[in-house]
Amino acid sequence: MRQSTEARLANLRRGYLTSALGAIPETRQVRVATYVLAGPGVDAEAVHAHLVKFARTRNWLVHRVPYIEYPAASIRPPGNAERPALEAACQAISRGFVHGILTTNRQAIPASSFAYEHLLRRLAERLAFVAFLPSAWLQQPPPSPQPPHSTAVPEGTT
Repeated sequence: MRQSTEARLANLRRGYLTSALGAIPETRQVRVATYVLAGPGVDAEAVHAHLVKFARTRNWLVHRVPYIEYPAASIRPPGNAERPALEAACQAISRGFVHGILTTNRQAIPASSFAYEHLLRRLAERLAFVAFLPSAWLQQPPPSPQPPHSTAVPEGTT
């Protein structure tokens, strides 16, 4: 029986995630960039706080720069427009600042299956990954806000 395209891509993402995490030496901590697609009605800061909280439960370091995309209104279907914040997160991987991207779910990544697969393969070439927040985490109340002028990550993290 043949898998649906989305099931195949989900398996591909999980496989690349497993490979990338396995390639990180035990002496190093996993570093992630958080990426939020802030569409209408999305509280980007609250979603980012959930991503940070989840990363900390995994003992992952969170990159000091949150990548938040505010998609402009477009005549193109959602998700097919350029994503400069996502590209910036990919550049953080290319520069060696992070090992992967932590985001909410598949809907935060480019909508077309071709673009999504291209992104996964591009990151896998660098032994990098895309990880999704478990859906139950977004059902929880937002974590406590950080003190004013905080970067939302502990001092000394990258």
